[in-house]
Amino acid sequence: MLCKYVLTVDSISYDIPKSCIQNWDEIKFSRKRSGLEGITRTFTSKFQFVGEAYDLILEEYLSKYLASNASITVYTITNSHTYDEFFSCRLDFSSLTYDGNTVSINSIDDSVANIIKANKGTQYEYSVDEIKDAYQLYYDRLNMQNLLNFTVDDTYVINPIELADVYVYSYNTEIAKGGYLDFNKGEKGVIADILDVPSSGINAYIDMDVEYENGGDGEYIDLTLSTCGNTQVVRVFNGENKNVKLNVRVDRNSFNAYGQRKMFYFSISMKASHTTYANFRIKKINEFKITYYSIDSPIHIDAITPHTVLCKLLKSMNGGNDGIKGEIDYGYNENLDNCVILAAESIRGIKKAKLYTSYTEFKDWMEAEFGFVPVINGNTVCFKHRDSLFGNSNIKKVTNNISDFEYKIDASRIHSRIRIGYDKQDYESINGRDEFRFTTEYTTGVDITENVLELISPYRADAYGFEFLAQKRGKDTTDNESDNNVFFAGVNLDLSDKRYKMIRDGWEIDGVLDSSRMFNTMYWQGEMLKANASYIGMFTKKLSYSSSDGNSDVVVNGIGMKDDFNVESGIITCGDVSFTTYDEDIPSTDNETIKVLKDGLAYEGYIKEVSRVIERFAGVKYDLFVRSITKA
Repeated sequence: MLCKYVLTVDSISYDIPKSCIQNWDEIKFSRKRSGLEGITRTFTSKFQFVGEAYDLILEEYLSKYLASNASITVYTITNSHTYDEFFSCRLDFSSLTYDGNTVSINSIDDSVANIIKANKGTQYEYSVDEIKDAYQLYYDRLNMQNLLNFTVDDTYVINPIELADVYVYSYNTEIAKGGYLDFNKGEKGVIADILDVPSSGINAYIDMDVEYENGGDGEYIDLTLSTCGNTQVVRVFNGENKNVKLNVRVDRNSFNAYGQRKMFYFSISMKASHTTYANFRIKKINEFKITYYSIDSPIHIDAITPHTVLCKLLKSMNGGNDGIKGEIDYGYNENLDNCVILAAESIRGIKKAKLYTSYTEFKDWMEAEFGFVPVINGNTVCFKHRDSLFGNSNIKKVTNNISDFEYKIDASRIHSRIRIGYDKQDYESINGRDEFRFTTEYTTGVDITENVLELISPYRADAYGFEFLAQKRGKDTTDNESDNNVFFAGVNLDLSDKRYKMIRDGWEIDGVLDSSRMFNTMYWQGEMLKANASYIGMFTKKLSYSSSDGNSDVVVNGIGMKDDFNVESGIITCGDVSFTTYDEDIPSTDNETIKVLKDGLAYEGYIKEVSRVIERFAGVKYDLFVRSITKA
């Protein structure tokens, strides 16, 4: 391949012969995949200049020191005997060394791929007001269980004339929506006054082990729980040890119809033929609680599209400059098409909310959740489904002039376990036990390695975590542990209402408290497995459930969390083949196969890396991901 070299120093370009580049015969380029993503192009990282080029670069350095500016451009000849630019790169003067004859200096790869590589882990902060969508999310809340626990003293001296001095005290309450009960009244027997009743009613439960000590001539002791005309009594006889269970309920009808004081009331009374005293002991309170379910008032939350987040990250990594275009291949996965991103601070209703994220987090989320990976083409970064990068058509067949042939298994692509889902969250709430979008682990049936495939989304889809943040709206709190988190939700845009609404239709779910109110069901681990099925099929045909950090009893559209997951096929195998051919034609394909015939076998696969020296042809080196091996 005939080349021309242009050295640009301080904005002045000089055509230099290849004799001015001491290592001209080592300059090479390659097309290479990072994992199972798109293909990028890379070039030689070091140049050794002599002669005229040596003088130009040294003079620039001695006159301008670290402000020196130079670049090298390589052109290749075309069939029409003109030159096209093959690649261009700046020279890094911080790497300069010279010995009187040769200047060695590294190139600066300022390609999009290298910009991303250098900045992908940086966490950026964005004002939600600047990147939010024109439409907000209308969040109509989850159905939450409210729990009030109570206790009483354990020993009473009782007579038949008056009720025992029972005073009820609350502890460890969990109230998602208040306004229904007024408790800790300090009045004998009063558990709580009832101020209002939610549509599902309010229930009171007592479960305790008691003892009526044998003594005196008392006949029995009654334990009574009552509310709004609904009363339940359990009788304990003299000398008896007994487990007592009481349960009463008030609904809106009984609440509205009851004409006296509306309250939950608990009493202990004694029946005897004449005045006597008896010792009564509550040995253990197994349960003393009031529960009800409530749905809080709807709220509106600023929403952000994934495409907007991608474009902001690319601009930030490019030093705040435009020039790198972000795209997402919408239309492939409905769960992605209907997705919006929400900052934790927006859910909490914090003014001037911020979104905190990095490119790595965005990329890991897209891959784990949807099976999408980045493809870099010039100045465009497009996220596509991994399967679309590995097509079925064949573009090149290599049959002869092959050397250095080798087939090998890449053990790093073999996994004995898969962990998929989301990081576990500690809610410290009874409602959180219902959450299932945490980490689930499966075994692959492969035991020749200990490798674990992690498909964990850094962005959160847990509905209860979402709700708990919403409950903090309007509350003064220093608890900002979750404020840096990023959430996402499956929504539909209702243009008539001009707002996004949660998607619930089409996702039947069992094993949760209230399936009718559950959202983000489409982001459960089963859908994540489906999105990455062809990747998983590289090393196994079946996954078996092992464990889960959350509620593992869920069943979505008839498929259970604990069910086996079967895979039909993989996009590639765990084998690689490498060889050198003296055919100069390097395929430009990204998603088509290359087939090499060797010793009666046909190895068909995709480019892992293909490279060659630019001007001194020494063959083309291929490394392929093997898709199949068949008899030729």
